[in-house]
Amino acid sequence: MKNKRNKLKIGLFGVGRFGTYHLENWLDIPEVELVGFCDTDSKIQKNIQKKYKLKYYTQKELIEAVDIVDIVVPTVSHYEIAKDALKNGKHVFIEKTITQTLKQIEELNEIAEKNGLQIGVGHIERVNPIFVKTTEKYKLNPNFIEITRLGKFNPLRGTDVSVVMELMVHDLDLLLYSVDSKIVNISAVGTKVLSDKHDIVNARIEFENGTVANITASRISAKQERKMRVFQKNLYISIDLLKNEANVYSLLKDGTNKKNSNSKILSFIPKNFPKNINYEKIQPKKYNALRKELSTFVDCIMNNKQTPMNGIDGYKALELATKIIESMKKIK
Repeated sequence: MKNKRNKLKIGLFGVGRFGTYHLENWLDIPEVELVGFCDTDSKIQKNIQKKYKLKYYTQKELIEAVDIVDIVVPTVSHYEIAKDALKNGKHVFIEKTITQTLKQIEELNEIAEKNGLQIGVGHIERVNPIFVKTTEKYKLNPNFIEITRLGKFNPLRGTDVSVVMELMVHDLDLLLYSVDSKIVNISAVGTKVLSDKHDIVNARIEFENGTVANITASRISAKQERKMRVFQKNLYISIDLLKNEANVYSLLKDGTNKKNSNSKILSFIPKNFPKNINYEKIQPKKYNALRKELSTFVDCIMNNKQTPMNGIDGYKALELATKIIESMKKIK
């Protein structure tokens, strides 16, 4: 373990519910020292200082005192804090949605590149253990992707923006990671139910290589669901991001019947038929995805590597989210 003076110093902006998760994970990462925090809520300031014995700083003081700034405040404040930090030579980790506008993240990326700094983005599903394990084992080359993200309504969280920015943006990042092709068409519909922004949205996204994606996000569902289904040549994968499991069905052209091949197949396949379907269930060991995400960012900085969920990825996800919202505005 590195001694304390060689650890990267972290400054945390925003210690609400999710910011506290960040705080507790930083405290458990041995390569860093959590120096302190900044939050505009005086009640939160007192609670955090008392419970975690962490020092409160002003924005200017905290940026000056650290190597990495972690931003977990409402999106409206992301750009201003991140710009201040980057201009002062600090690496930045920003929770999604990265910024309010494409112009803002474009400027942040330019400052980071000019100063040799890294921007990490909180697209946590990319390090979800089941997504990592499945995509390591099977190369994705999808013809069709369906992603569904359902959640219960919470009036205290995210209702100032469309469900596209609050929830769907996670799946847009997964989609763009999975499909290496240019988007040629977007059509979307949405409904405002309990808030004055879209609470339910469905988007159809078509790519130049022929891939089609159907993505649905809802924050007024009676249940929670986070599923990704991938259809491609000789392969169907159903990934449950919430339950940490995947069901994989692959075509066997030689008719070989592997162990458990038809245990999940509803259709009867005669013996010695020239084709068969093999079934596999994937259930990787669970781990703390947020800690993995933050640790990966730290490791990339310490070893001068490009962080996998970076400012460019943040730009691309925000760009697609913006286009989906614009597509809905065209519908009268």
